[in-house]
Amino acid sequence: MSNIEFVQEYNTFIESTMLDEQAFLAKLPHYITDESVLAEPDSLFGRLVGINGWNQWRTAAADMAMRTGVRFVTGGSQFFENGDTVLHYYEINFSAREGYPSGWHTSIIERYDFAGGKIAKLTAYYADTTAFLKYFS
Repeated sequence: MSNIEFVQEYNTFIESTMLDEQAFLAKLPHYITDESVLAEPDSLFGRLVGINGWNQWRTAAADMAMRTGVRFVTGGSQFFENGDTVLHYYEINFSAREGYPSGWHTSIIERYDFAGGKIAKLTAYYADTTAFLKYFS
């Protein structure tokens, strides 16, 4: 399996288990180690490490989605690979909610650095972190 295929499988896994902690924790060790780093902007989730860190992220993201009732659709995926690094660019269309009658559109770039066949570090770059926070507030 190529690193791009691994990222695609990982993303499917994340979307399918976001609201199911047991399923998330059961399969997460297939993708990361307890030393793997998830680096989000400090204003969102910050730097999280290992299984517990990834689960903190999942819990907070699921809570945000449940609390706001937001639904989303991703698209426009583009992958770029160089050695043990994969960049994944994608766009997200979020559903309408108070203050956003037409929903909201944004993009994210994720950088995956691999070691030993697993994600060693995942760094997320949001097109507009401030707007992201405002939409979910």
